[in-house]
Parts: sequence; C-alpha cells; structure tokens
Amino acid sequence: METRMDQNPDIALLEELEAQRDLHNLNTRYCRGADRMDAEMLGSVWTRDAQVDCGAFKGPAQEFTTAVTTPDAVRERSYHAISNEYYEVDGDTARGEVYLIAISTLVENGSKNDQWIGGRYLDTYKREDGAWKIATRAFVMDWNMNKPTTAVWDEGLFGMIKLRGTRDRSDPVYALLGAQA
Repeated sequence: METRMDQNPDIALLEELEAQRDLHNLNTRYCRGADRMDAEMLGSVWTRDAQVDCGAFKGPAQEFTTAVTTPDAVRERSYHAISNEYYEVDGDTARGEVYLIAISTLVENGSKNDQWIGGRYLDTYKREDGAWKIATRAFVMDWNMNKPTTAVWDEGLFGMIKLRGTRDRSDPVYALLGAQA
C-alpha cells in the first residue's frame, strides 16, 4: 500500500492490515454463500458491475450468483477452502490472488463422485460505501481429481456426529452467527 507523504506510517500500516482482514472476510463470505447456496450472502460480495470468469461461466456476477445458488439434482454438497491469500491494496482498490480447494459430491446416473479442484482466484477489488467488494474474479485451475465417493455418514464415529453441513440456511452456522455473518 502506498502511503501519502503526510500520513503517519503507523496509521498507514493499520489501514493496510485492516483492508487485508476485510478482504479475507469478504472471501470467506463468498465461500459460505456458495456452499450454503445463500443468494443474499453471495450476492453481497460483488460490486454492482462485477464480472466472473470461471470457465463454465463467464459474465455478470449477479447471474453467476443465481446459477450457483439455484438447487440442481447433480451437486449434492460443496466445500470451498481458501488459503495463501496475497493482496496489494492501493487506496480504495486492490488486487489479489487467493488459493482454493473446492470439493463437490456429484450425483450422476445413480452414482456419486467426489470432484476435487485446486486453483486460484485472481481478483480485483473495490471499496464501495466503505465496504470491500469483488470487482472481477477469474478462476485459474491448477489441478483436479475425480473419484467415486467413499464418504461414510452413519457408521462408527461419523454416525455419532449429528451436526451436518447443509446447502441452505438450515446449516448450523446460521444458528451460531446469524444470516449476515
């Protein structure tokens, strides 16, 4: 982050750290919105004119939000995990690279398969009305793996775990943090 000549360097550092924290939180809201199929949450991460390019979809982010949060018969569950975040902040704009592992269980022709995708989001961000938003998002795929599901849900230790993730607002996180967390 560039500092103005008249700005206290400690204040500039705090502002940069705050922006990086806000960008991290923005990306975790993106993941939760996608995994819980929460159109309101996912829709809140984009600028008004945001664009997405993830291969299967290229276009306005609001159309992407509708596509991702509309239930379908193929995707049974999804899980996004982000890491290795790098941001360059410049005032009210920023650029970033965010590593991602996304796992989905797909049901096709009566069989379940796990799809693992590793890649990165290459983003531009804008601060609008004091809040950071994603302006552009391009997905870069680095690797993928597809294999028959081996998940065990109702036996042994796994059968004792009663809190289960869902793809809607019945997920336990909403009871803990509320709809806007």
